[in-house]
Amino acid sequence: MDRETSRNRIFSEDTILKQSVTGYRFTSDSMLLSWFTALNAPATCSRALEIGSGTGVVPIVLKRRGFRASIDCVEIQKSLFELLEENIRDNSLSDSLTPILADFSDFCGWKHAKYDLVFTNPPYHRQTNGRVAEDSEKAVAKHEICGSLESFLESAAKILRVEGHFMLVYPLERLQYALSSAAKHGYHLKSIIFFRETAKSSPSTFTADFVFNPKKENSYAAQSNIVTLRAENGEYSETGEEIMHENRGED
Repeated sequence: MDRETSRNRIFSEDTILKQSVTGYRFTSDSMLLSWFTALNAPATCSRALEIGSGTGVVPIVLKRRGFRASIDCVEIQKSLFELLEENIRDNSLSDSLTPILADFSDFCGWKHAKYDLVFTNPPYHRQTNGRVAEDSEKAVAKHEICGSLESFLESAAKILRVEGHFMLVYPLERLQYALSSAAKHGYHLKSIIFFRETAKSSPSTFTADFVFNPKKENSYAAQSNIVTLRAENGEYSETGEEIMHENRGED
């Protein structure tokens, strides 16, 4: 049965995203990831890939931020993939964004091209943790049903160039798991940013940039920072506004 959808203006007046009304809808984490990726992507990056593109919000906003590299957008769920295709087309980005319907681990088994950058907003709940959403789109997006961060890191190692980058957004409570999984598969932390809602609140989310080099023994001297998204009056901080470009509402 066809899902009811909405068309939302996001980030800028010329960016429209079609998404399900009752199924998976993007969150602020997508905006954090697009901002962080645009900020930290190497200038020499010419080919990038997103794991779990959903409806395409991260790569589409990345392009609006001026990201130049071509992006392969891998999505495993057919319902989301159809919206991904439509959103890429409607935002006139078919020349630089390529939608791919595939399981990422399978994709890495037959794809021989090398990438400069892989980025993802991975599922963050273990299958045994928390209530699994009845809606399949939400369940796969939030729970490690079709893959975990560690499995993504392991598969990405097959397609990343040496010194290629792997970037993600993830809950702070799973920081140690992310760091240990990355180290296990030959990645080194280069940069990490912690996000908090206000100056009085604790960080709850982080973005990280890992460099893939399994032969390198010593870690990079990682840079870290804390970003406060809102002032005490509820208005976005300067950086918060840069990241979010507040939701523009329905078209």
